[in-house]
Amino acid sequence: MNLLYLFFRDEEGAAIAEYSMLLGLVMVAVVSMFTSFGTRISSAVSKASAKLIT
Repeated sequence: MNLLYLFFRDEEGAAIAEYSMLLGLVMVAVVSMFTSFGTRISSAVSKASAKLIT
């Protein structure tokens, strides 16, 4: 019975799950930031290239 009580009182697994969720949110933010900046950089390079060609 004591072992079962200790098993349910252990919060180490909950902390790992929380850190995993936080890491997932950070990864989504980083990917969306890179996507946004990539689009802007591509647009700037295209505009510069068009001006150089003409």
